Amino acid sequence: MQIIKKDEMYASAFAECSDHIKQFLTLLNRKTPEIDWDRLEYDGCVQPDGSFFRVISTIRTAEEQIECYKMGRKGVEYRRNILSTADSYCSRIPAIQYELISGGTIENEDDLATYAWAGQSYHNWGLAIDLILTEFGDPLCLDLHDKTIPIQDYYALTGLSQLAEACGLEWGGTWTTFPDIPHFQDTAYSIPPKAYHYDNNMNFHFLKRLYNGTLSHDPIDK
Repeated sequence: MQIIKKDEMYASAFAECSDHIKQFLTLLNRKTPEIDWDRLEYDGCVQPDGSFFRVISTIRTAEEQIECYKMGRKGVEYRRNILSTADSYCSRIPAIQYELISGGTIENEDDLATYAWAGQSYHNWGLAIDLILTEFGDPLCLDLHDKTIPIQDYYALTGLSQLAEACGLEWGGTWTTFPDIPHFQDTAYSIPPKAYHYDNNMNFHFLKRLYNGTLSHDPIDK
Protein backbone atom coordinates (compact mmCIF):
# COMPACT_ATOMS: atom_id res chain seq x y z
CA MET A 1 0.00 0.00 0.00
CA GLN A 2 1.27 3.48 -0.85
CA ILE A 3 -0.16 5.98 1.63
CA ILE A 4 0.88 8.91 -0.56
CA LYS A 5 0.51 8.61 -4.33
CA LYS A 6 4.04 8.00 -5.60
CA ASP A 7 4.32 10.20 -8.67
CA GLU A 8 6.64 12.93 -9.94
CA MET A 9 5.64 15.43 -7.24
CA TYR A 10 6.20 12.86 -4.50
CA ALA A 11 9.67 12.11 -5.87
CA SER A 12 10.41 15.84 -6.08
CA ALA A 13 9.58 16.28 -2.39
CA PHE A 14 12.18 13.69 -1.36
CA ALA A 15 14.81 14.92 -3.80
CA GLU A 16 14.51 18.67 -3.22
CA CYS A 17 12.79 19.47 0.08
CA SER A 18 13.96 19.88 3.65
CA ASP A 19 14.54 17.07 6.15
CA HIS A 20 11.45 17.98 8.18
CA ILE A 21 9.24 17.62 5.12
CA LYS A 22 10.85 14.27 4.30
CA GLN A 23 10.25 13.13 7.88
CA PHE A 24 6.57 14.11 7.64
CA LEU A 25 6.05 12.19 4.40
CA THR A 26 8.02 9.19 5.69
CA LEU A 27 5.86 8.92 8.81
CA LEU A 28 2.71 9.11 6.72
CA ASN A 29 3.94 6.35 4.43
CA ARG A 30 4.69 4.17 7.43
CA LYS A 31 1.03 4.56 8.41
CA THR A 32 2.00 6.23 11.67
CA PRO A 33 -0.51 5.67 14.52
CA GLU A 34 -0.85 9.43 15.05
CA ILE A 35 -3.20 9.49 12.05
CA ASP A 36 -6.79 8.21 12.34
CA TRP A 37 -6.60 5.83 9.38
CA ASP A 38 -9.92 4.16 10.27
CA ARG A 39 -11.66 7.52 9.96
CA LEU A 40 -10.03 8.20 6.59
CA GLU A 41 -11.09 4.77 5.30
CA TYR A 42 -14.62 5.19 6.68
CA ASP A 43 -14.95 8.51 4.87
CA GLY A 44 -13.87 7.05 1.54
CA CYS A 45 -10.45 8.67 1.31
CA VAL A 46 -8.63 5.47 0.36
CA GLN A 47 -8.11 5.10 -3.40
CA PRO A 48 -7.94 1.99 -5.60
CA ASP A 49 -4.13 2.09 -5.43
CA GLY A 50 -4.28 2.31 -1.63
CA SER A 51 -3.25 5.96 -1.39
CA PHE A 52 -4.83 8.57 0.88
CA PHE A 53 -2.83 11.67 0.03
CA ARG A 54 -1.25 13.30 -2.99
CA VAL A 55 1.52 15.91 -3.15
CA ILE A 56 0.45 18.60 -5.64
CA SER A 57 3.27 21.13 -5.24
CA THR A 58 6.85 21.09 -3.96
CA ILE A 59 9.75 23.33 -5.00
CA ARG A 60 8.99 26.10 -7.52
CA THR A 61 11.42 27.90 -9.78
CA ALA A 62 11.42 31.70 -9.93
CA GLU A 63 9.42 31.65 -13.17
CA GLU A 64 6.89 29.19 -11.74
CA GLN A 65 6.45 31.45 -8.71
CA ILE A 66 5.82 34.42 -11.00
CA GLU A 67 3.11 32.49 -12.83
CA CYS A 68 1.47 31.67 -9.50
CA TYR A 69 1.68 35.33 -8.45
CA LYS A 70 0.00 36.46 -11.68
CA MET A 71 -3.02 34.20 -11.14
CA GLY A 72 -6.07 36.35 -10.35
CA ARG A 73 -4.19 39.56 -11.15
CA LYS A 74 -3.84 41.79 -14.18
CA GLY A 75 -1.21 44.39 -15.06
CA VAL A 76 1.68 42.69 -13.26
CA GLU A 77 4.98 44.12 -14.50
CA TYR A 78 8.46 42.87 -13.75
CA ARG A 79 12.00 43.01 -15.05
CA ARG A 80 14.56 40.27 -15.60
CA ASN A 81 17.89 41.48 -14.28
CA ILE A 82 20.77 39.67 -15.98
CA LEU A 83 23.71 39.49 -13.58
CA SER A 84 27.23 39.27 -14.92
CA THR A 85 28.67 37.50 -11.89
CA ALA A 86 27.30 35.03 -9.37
CA ASP A 87 28.37 33.58 -6.05
CA SER A 88 30.44 30.41 -5.91
CA TYR A 89 27.42 28.12 -5.57
CA CYS A 90 26.12 28.84 -9.06
CA SER A 91 27.14 26.49 -11.81
CA ARG A 92 26.46 28.83 -14.69
CA ILE A 93 26.48 32.53 -15.64
CA PRO A 94 24.54 34.67 -16.20
CA ALA A 95 22.23 34.52 -13.22
CA ILE A 96 18.80 36.13 -13.28
CA GLN A 97 16.88 38.14 -10.69
CA TYR A 98 13.21 38.96 -11.19
CA GLU A 99 12.36 42.45 -9.98
CA LEU A 100 8.68 43.26 -9.38
CA ILE A 101 7.89 46.70 -10.82
CA SER A 102 4.11 46.70 -10.46
CA GLY A 103 2.01 44.23 -8.49
CA GLY A 104 -0.93 44.95 -10.77
CA THR A 105 -4.51 44.81 -9.56
CA ILE A 106 -6.61 41.92 -8.35
CA GLU A 107 -8.96 40.78 -11.09
CA ASN A 108 -10.46 37.70 -9.42
CA GLU A 109 -9.88 36.98 -5.72
CA ASP A 110 -11.00 33.37 -6.15
CA ASP A 111 -8.10 32.77 -8.54
CA LEU A 112 -5.40 34.23 -6.26
CA ALA A 113 -2.75 31.61 -5.54
CA THR A 114 -0.13 33.57 -3.60
CA TYR A 115 1.02 36.96 -2.34
CA ALA A 116 4.68 35.92 -2.58
CA TRP A 117 6.91 37.11 -5.42
CA ALA A 118 9.80 35.04 -6.80
CA GLY A 119 12.16 34.23 -3.94
CA GLN A 120 9.66 35.12 -1.21
CA SER A 121 7.81 31.79 -1.10
CA TYR A 122 8.83 28.83 1.05
CA HIS A 123 8.16 26.75 -2.08
CA ASN A 124 11.09 28.45 -3.84
CA TRP A 125 13.57 27.06 -1.31
CA GLY A 126 12.35 23.50 -0.81
CA LEU A 127 10.67 24.44 2.46
CA ALA A 128 7.04 23.72 1.54
CA ILE A 129 4.73 21.13 0.07
CA ASP A 130 1.04 21.14 -0.77
CA LEU A 131 -0.68 17.89 0.25
CA ILE A 132 -4.32 17.01 -0.45
CA LEU A 133 -6.69 14.15 0.26
CA THR A 134 -6.76 12.22 -3.00
CA GLU A 135 -10.52 11.79 -3.06
CA PHE A 136 -11.60 15.30 -2.20
CA GLY A 137 -8.90 17.56 -3.62
CA ASP A 138 -9.19 21.01 -2.05
CA PRO A 139 -12.86 21.79 -1.35
CA LEU A 140 -14.01 24.12 1.42
CA CYS A 141 -16.16 21.43 3.03
CA LEU A 142 -16.35 17.64 2.96
CA ASP A 143 -19.69 15.84 2.66
CA LEU A 144 -19.10 12.78 4.79
CA HIS A 145 -21.31 9.88 5.86
CA ASP A 146 -22.34 11.43 9.15
CA LYS A 147 -21.99 15.19 8.62
CA THR A 148 -20.55 18.02 6.56
CA ILE A 149 -17.30 19.33 7.96
CA PRO A 150 -14.92 22.17 6.99
CA ILE A 151 -11.72 20.81 5.50
CA GLN A 152 -9.62 22.61 8.16
CA ASP A 153 -11.46 20.69 10.89
CA TYR A 154 -11.01 17.42 9.03
CA TYR A 155 -7.23 17.84 8.81
CA ALA A 156 -7.20 18.23 12.59
CA LEU A 157 -9.80 15.50 13.20
CA THR A 158 -7.67 12.91 11.43
CA GLY A 159 -4.45 14.08 13.09
CA LEU A 160 -2.75 15.35 9.94
CA SER A 161 -2.15 18.91 11.10
CA GLN A 162 -0.91 17.71 14.51
CA LEU A 163 1.57 15.30 12.90
CA ALA A 164 2.89 18.10 10.69
CA GLU A 165 3.42 20.32 13.72
CA ALA A 166 5.27 17.51 15.53
CA CYS A 167 7.60 17.30 12.50
CA GLY A 168 8.39 21.01 12.72
CA LEU A 169 6.02 22.15 9.98
CA GLU A 170 3.54 25.02 10.00
CA TRP A 171 0.14 24.32 8.46
CA GLY A 172 -1.36 26.97 6.19
CA GLY A 173 -4.89 25.98 7.25
CA THR A 174 -4.46 27.96 10.47
CA TRP A 175 -3.75 31.24 8.70
CA THR A 176 -6.53 33.78 9.24
CA THR A 177 -6.01 36.24 6.36
CA PHE A 178 -5.24 33.83 3.53
CA PRO A 179 -5.76 30.21 4.68
CA ASP A 180 -3.94 27.72 2.46
CA ILE A 181 -5.41 24.31 3.30
CA PRO A 182 -2.99 21.98 1.46
CA HIS A 183 0.13 23.95 2.46
CA PHE A 184 2.76 22.76 4.96
CA GLN A 185 6.01 24.69 5.43
CA ASP A 186 9.25 24.20 7.32
CA THR A 187 9.93 27.24 9.50
CA ALA A 188 13.26 25.93 10.82
CA TYR A 189 14.81 28.06 8.06
CA SER A 190 13.87 31.60 7.09
CA ILE A 191 13.74 33.02 3.58
CA PRO A 192 17.24 34.34 2.73
CA PRO A 193 17.89 38.03 2.07
CA LYS A 194 16.77 39.46 -1.26
CA ALA A 195 20.36 39.63 -2.51
CA TYR A 196 20.26 35.85 -2.86
CA HIS A 197 16.99 35.75 -4.78
CA TYR A 198 18.10 34.67 -8.22
CA ASP A 199 17.27 31.63 -10.28
CA ASN A 200 20.32 29.45 -9.66
CA ASN A 201 20.00 29.74 -5.89
CA MET A 202 16.38 28.77 -5.35
CA ASN A 203 16.72 25.31 -3.86
CA PHE A 204 17.17 23.74 -0.45
CA HIS A 205 20.75 22.62 -1.11
CA PHE A 206 21.82 26.25 -1.52
CA LEU A 207 19.80 27.34 1.51
CA LYS A 208 21.43 24.71 3.70
CA ARG A 209 24.91 25.81 2.63
CA LEU A 210 24.00 29.44 3.21
CA TYR A 211 22.85 28.86 6.79
CA ASN A 212 25.70 26.45 7.52
CA GLY A 213 28.14 29.19 6.54
CA THR A 214 29.82 27.11 3.83
CA LEU A 215 29.48 29.60 0.96
CA SER A 216 32.80 31.20 0.11
CA HIS A 217 31.50 34.46 -1.40
CA ASP A 218 29.08 37.17 -0.39
CA PRO A 219 25.89 37.73 -2.37
CA ILE A 220 26.29 39.43 -5.75
CA ASP A 221 25.43 43.04 -6.51
CA LYS A 222 22.99 44.12 -9.19
